[in-house]
Amino acid sequence: MKPIPATLAVLLVAGLPSHPPAQAPGSFVQTCLAAAADASPVYPTSVFPSAVGEIDAAFRLGEGEHYDRLVATWIAVDVGPAMPPSDTIGSSELRLAPGAIAGVFRYELEWFPPGRYRVDLSADGTPWKSVELRVVPDVMGMSRLAGLMPLAAGKVWTYTFVQDVGDLARVSGAPPGTTLDTAGRVLATVTATIASSDAQGTHVSWARGGVPFSDEWWLIGHGGFAAVKRSAEDESLVLDPPQVFFPWPVPVVMGAQWNYVSRDATVRQSYRIWGPLPIKGPNGEAPGYVILVEQRSPMATATVERDYLPGLGMVRSLAIAGFGTETVNREELVLTDVQ
Repeated sequence: MKPIPATLAVLLVAGLPSHPPAQAPGSFVQTCLAAAADASPVYPTSVFPSAVGEIDAAFRLGEGEHYDRLVATWIAVDVGPAMPPSDTIGSSELRLAPGAIAGVFRYELEWFPPGRYRVDLSADGTPWKSVELRVVPDVMGMSRLAGLMPLAAGKVWTYTFVQDVGDLARVSGAPPGTTLDTAGRVLATVTATIASSDAQGTHVSWARGGVPFSDEWWLIGHGGFAAVKRSAEDESLVLDPPQVFFPWPVPVVMGAQWNYVSRDATVRQSYRIWGPLPIKGPNGEAPGYVILVEQRSPMATATVERDYLPGLGMVRSLAIAGFGTETVNREELVLTDVQ
């Protein structure tokens, strides 16, 4: 399986004791859109739009914590006349396998009434953690796909790049154009430059510290923005069919999903998109979109979260390779400038 390029680049609550257990260092619960390859939260937030369709609560046990059963109870604290105050709207139970330290609870609702909510988690029948969240009215998204990102020849996106490996891997050395910090992380300035546009599409050249390492060709069509060709070092790959990384022309549906399967079935990826959502860019926060790509293999899972702002394009990419709930590799790009 070819890895996902980083360059586009896991019912009842009654009679609970009144005293919660001591919280171990490192334990947390975080509401989010989904879970990444290492079970970490994707787009961690406490504010969701009404049309989100699904709210997740990702959790991780702390050092020395061991439980057999976790229960999540979802409560509509105050959503006006849509539901009674402090109404329990759902609960779910998760039996933890031996050694399991992380996971995610999901609650789906076609439309969440705006207001205040809470998720209460119990561990083996004892209150463990509680997290509050808000649901706010939806906002309008962009009306034209061409407004997503500028594609004029010579346009340059500049990103900071940080690569960090987990305990299951190690960095043997700094690739050309990068440096290693004292913690062993790979650091670089990465640029994406529109080299030209022709019949093949828009040619995007990627470089680290001024050293080219990858080229892509993008095309508007085939159901949205699609990658049609990719090359790195001495290898060139024509994407058959084209790989849609931002869907269109239908308006983006919150949580919409689609799949990519190459013609020879060697690459299989699943995609989800959310938006408009508040996205941070180099000039502050504005309505944008989150796309999550997932690719599985027998040995590991890889996810890439890409954040887009209309008018700027991709402002952040977080690629994670995970084995179980362990991080094998983590690569992050954050936009700092567009010229």
